[in-house]
Amino acid sequence: MNPIVEVILDANFLMAPGEIGVNVFQGIEEAIEKNYSLTTTEPVKTELQKISKNKGGEGRAARLALELIERKNINIEKTKRMTGDASLVELAGKKEEPVVATNDKKLRKQFRKVSVPTLYIRTNDHVELEGALR
Repeated sequence: MNPIVEVILDANFLMAPGEIGVNVFQGIEEAIEKNYSLTTTEPVKTELQKISKNKGGEGRAARLALELIERKNINIEKTKRMTGDASLVELAGKKEEPVVATNDKKLRKQFRKVSVPTLYIRTNDHVELEGALR
């Protein structure tokens, strides 16, 4: 039996629906084409909660991201690392078949070096998979 792909969501990816109107969940579905689960980390959720207090578009996007975490029943995992990026790296290292969803170029490069596939938003209108699923 094939393991379920664990899609690990970064804050910037979760905020994309509110910032640029991309349906990231439909994009994940189209890009993965396998059974998957959605997960993020406690530090990412905390980061979104802090941003959600801001006025303007960024705050609205973070509030929508928090709402989507609830609506989509996204798993929240605790990690030893306390920053969003470090927590994603830690969590991906624990999973059998991780895919990290992030628009952070530096973070994507870091995952590329260790052969962890990433999902990112391309040309502000669709989700693309970089790297191969197992």
